[in-house]
Amino acid sequence: MRFPVRVESVGKCFKRYTSQWARAREWFLGIPSHELRWALKDVSFEVRAGSALGIVGKNGAGKSTLLKIISGATATSSGRVLIEGRVAAILELGMGFHPEFTGRQNVVMAGQLIGLGLNEVKSVMPEIETFAAIGDFFDQPLRTYSTGMQMRLAFSLATAVRPALLIIDEALAVGDAAFQRKCFRRIEEFRQQGTALLFVSHDIGAVRRLCDTAIFLSDGCVVAYGLTREVCDAYERALFGGSPPAKDSTGEQSAEGASQPVQ
Repeated sequence: MRFPVRVESVGKCFKRYTSQWARAREWFLGIPSHELRWALKDVSFEVRAGSALGIVGKNGAGKSTLLKIISGATATSSGRVLIEGRVAAILELGMGFHPEFTGRQNVVMAGQLIGLGLNEVKSVMPEIETFAAIGDFFDQPLRTYSTGMQMRLAFSLATAVRPALLIIDEALAVGDAAFQRKCFRRIEEFRQQGTALLFVSHDIGAVRRLCDTAIFLSDGCVVAYGLTREVCDAYERALFGGSPPAKDSTGEQSAEGASQPVQ
């Protein structure tokens, strides 16, 4: 499993309607009444087993959309994603959880949603409970949890069984410092065993610490792709000292709207 994930010329567009009447006109009369908004345009990269790729960019750059495509939560409009092995993703806190069920019950249900068998979930339940370290709350309804406790439960479940690819979207930012260090140690252990990591965060320090390479997204396009230090430097210059770079860190022109709408 040399490359747990390959992303090839991926694009994603959404239909935008000016009003509900425009939407109804298209649905019932077949008259096109929308415009297309491309959230991602011709994005390509690959992640080796045991390596980590950071994804940085402003809000609305397309980072979360890209992770949802890779994790299978949404489909591409163009291009393709090739995955080898099991994917574990922490995209949104509470995703797959029900607020009225206890932490233990949610682990049983959400564990099966991420591809674990019922017996497998039960076998790792003690490890999940120990790692989450939320005490008696493990058997209390999720609606009584703080945001940090939800993150503890989500991370403990997602990493209870080592995946081929681990995807984390900003979730660690809500955890306390001690639990963050605990998570980073587990991530490093998994990487040493061959797990690839996709990590999205506005914490540039965490990206520099965890990731070998990085991608800088802006308006759905890759404007820098290469060594983490160089990409993070380009992102910080764009944030605090000018416009995004015209070329990526490999010297090639960035992708600019090459994708076409999928019919």
